[in-house]
Amino acid sequence: MKKVILAVALGVALASPYLIGFKAEEHIKDSYAKVSSNPAFDIEITRYDRGYLNSTAHIAFTMPVEVEAGVIETLTFESEHQVQHGPILWTADGLGFGLADSQMIVGLPTDFKQEIINIDDIASDSLTSFARTSFGGSTYSTITIKPTTLELQDSNLELLAGELHSTITPEGKVTGTGQWQGMKIIESGVEVFVIGATKLDVDQTYILGDVFSPTSLGVGTGNFSISHIRVNGETPDASMNIQDISLVSDSYVEENLLAATVTVKAKSLSIAMQEFSDFNYSMSMDKLNVNVLSELQKLLVNVQSDDPQQQQMLMMEIQQQLPKLLADNPRIAIDNLGVTTSEGDIVSDLLITIDPQKFDAANPMSMMFALQADAKGSAPSAFFEKLGMQENIDALKQQGMVVQDAEQLTFKFSFSDGQALINGVAIPLG
Repeated sequence: MKKVILAVALGVALASPYLIGFKAEEHIKDSYAKVSSNPAFDIEITRYDRGYLNSTAHIAFTMPVEVEAGVIETLTFESEHQVQHGPILWTADGLGFGLADSQMIVGLPTDFKQEIINIDDIASDSLTSFARTSFGGSTYSTITIKPTTLELQDSNLELLAGELHSTITPEGKVTGTGQWQGMKIIESGVEVFVIGATKLDVDQTYILGDVFSPTSLGVGTGNFSISHIRVNGETPDASMNIQDISLVSDSYVEENLLAATVTVKAKSLSIAMQEFSDFNYSMSMDKLNVNVLSELQKLLVNVQSDDPQQQQMLMMEIQQQLPKLLADNPRIAIDNLGVTTSEGDIVSDLLITIDPQKFDAANPMSMMFALQADAKGSAPSAFFEKLGMQENIDALKQQGMVVQDAEQLTFKFSFSDGQALINGVAIPLG
């Protein structure tokens, strides 16, 4: 009896990788089907070779790229997705158990490879992507960049080291953390473009759709930072240097209504020979119905059709959704938009609300009376004097667009019931 049990156990163990290979194939194909739902690009499994311990999926990834105004070219990547079948895994993250380990090997587009002089000298592990999928469907992945220099026809592209770790669960939870030391483009020994050290932390839960869907909606936190971005133009006024850039986002849903905040900061900016510091942009949204947002996203994706009749029908459908979106009195605000100059602070803010009682879906023009907006701002007059704009400022003061208050230029704008006021004076909209 023991021999029979042992033989059965041995048979199951030997058969497991082959049988699990079918489940791994199903998972891989389902993942690419989800990615392909995004109309921004096309991704296709051109061939799937399933083996006993390992399988290989051959992938074609195509996306349109605008190379210049009005000129669209198709960019195609070909890659191999190498899959090791469970239950015992060792490829991606040491010895462990799970459904599958995966390694992505991405090929560069042919046109780009022709531009790289040292293409044959680039190590195959310069960019690696490993992932482990558990039996429960969660996938943990690691992307690693090793320092690599691409010698192009008229410049060198230096990619510095980086690493990104992420986890995606079947329940829609996405977490990620990573760092990248940046990149440089060097021409004739000069660093013409530089991206400094970059960090990323994400903790999102997708409550509508999934991470790949163009109509998805995720809530949670995000934190992105770059130590510096530098452009060395041919002339000083074509150069730029931005230091300590950060983007922080936070969002949540309560009683089916979305609230979100986004803050962008930079410690210092040098643009067109002008020096600034402490740039701050803060935006917030509140009471946006998530189900209506989802419907609007679907309609906006479809409205890209070139058929005028279909466009008109879709716009009518969007118009019908607006009363539902406005029912909860949503609010959108630029809480702060400002920067510090050597002459003083420039600050501004904006609040937009819409009164649903004044909007009629059958009459789009009623939005003019439903929309309410208030904005204000101030800036030191010496800043504009330094730029040689005194004549422009005098003209704006004569028109009542700005007000001189001691050393400051200020403005107040409001829009309510179809009437716009600037500094308390009505202005025509026609």
